[in-house]
Amino acid sequence: MPNVRFLLRSALPLSLVLGLAACSSTPATSVDTAGVPAAGASIGNPSAGPAVTDYAAYLGATAGAADQSRSPVTIGWVNVEGGPGGTPEATLGAQAAVRYVNEKLGGIGGHPLKLLVCTVVSAEEEGQKCGQQLANDSSVAAIGVGNLYVGDRSFTSVVAGQKPVLVGVATGPALSTAKDTFALFGDLPHIFGAWGTYAKEVLAARTAAVIHTNTPGDNVASAAVVKALQTAGLTVKTVGFDAQSTDLLGPVTASGAATADIVVPVSVGTGCVGIAKALQSLGVRKPVVSTPICLTPDVAQGLGGDLPTWTYGIAQTLPTDPTAADSKAFLAASAEAGLRAGDASKVFAPLAWTTILTYAKVFDGLGPDKINAASVTAALQAFHGPVIMGAPEVTCGKYPAAPAVCNDQSRFYQYQGKGQFKALTGWLRPVG
Repeated sequence: MPNVRFLLRSALPLSLVLGLAACSSTPATSVDTAGVPAAGASIGNPSAGPAVTDYAAYLGATAGAADQSRSPVTIGWVNVEGGPGGTPEATLGAQAAVRYVNEKLGGIGGHPLKLLVCTVVSAEEEGQKCGQQLANDSSVAAIGVGNLYVGDRSFTSVVAGQKPVLVGVATGPALSTAKDTFALFGDLPHIFGAWGTYAKEVLAARTAAVIHTNTPGDNVASAAVVKALQTAGLTVKTVGFDAQSTDLLGPVTASGAATADIVVPVSVGTGCVGIAKALQSLGVRKPVVSTPICLTPDVAQGLGGDLPTWTYGIAQTLPTDPTAADSKAFLAASAEAGLRAGDASKVFAPLAWTTILTYAKVFDGLGPDKINAASVTAALQAFHGPVIMGAPEVTCGKYPAAPAVCNDQSRFYQYQGKGQFKALTGWLRPVG
């Protein structure tokens, strides 16, 4: 899912991600909010349970610095970066979490936590390389995954349960069925299932237009969206467009967006800009329900200073929501650990942060002398949360066909312009 980002900015001033909006008087070039429900977070389960805000208490750790003279506890890390569609912010988020554990939370029982990074740039066989490297390294007891939308098949075929794998969102399809793999926030088909619920139960939609970039990640994501909407009973028309295209009036028109009850963009950067401009040109005033991939500074700049006033779904608590205590805790702690706000706002940084701190919680519970592949796997199998900025329940193995999936819930927020977001729902599950 290089282009599917499940986090978004919210009602803070957004000085970094939405700095353009804060200083611009130019209205956003986007779709009107006509048709957006006025209800607050009463639709769906509004409770996320007790928010994780005290990381020391969550880990059962003693505040302070790790003893760098002691042997490290090593986590392997795999992420797609270094090429088009890469998400380096995932690695940055993971590295910030490691620094925070080592500088603020005493490491792992006094031992420093270490991250061994292996990157996939663009080729499937690079996943095999990373799998072999991390599976064969005796110092690596467990593996974390950022955004592995390519290389996942070869990676999982090599690791094959030799060591546990923990991932925020399983963006590559092979991760969902891989042995001893745990996707804390779910995978694309199950996360996007909530788009069907929102369309049917909140908007009472019967037809949908899905517009997506023809890239590997967005093709997978759009297929998941289409399936979710169809499962909810909607008639769906989907149209893809070349990633280099800027004038998207043709594809948006061909998707039937002008007459559909709901429009779902699956794109990034210039694609988001092109879709927003085309929808405005066509005078579309129907709900646009997007993943948060369009909430980036380049999109705001391309639209004259602000982001599209669309509805956005997310499988995690809105990471910069000033009313969400867990989001505020993440922003403050990650900033202390050197993660720039602009990176903290991107989906895979907070997902990676959660992944590393979940491992740290498991490691602290075991003790540094009892950390090995078998013990960590058993602890993850018994783990039921809470998850940092996560949905209320964590149930890994709920879906026999996708045993790695631990979550199938998402929330929906309305962007109101100038950095302001409003919660429209609580946590929604897929229809059925």
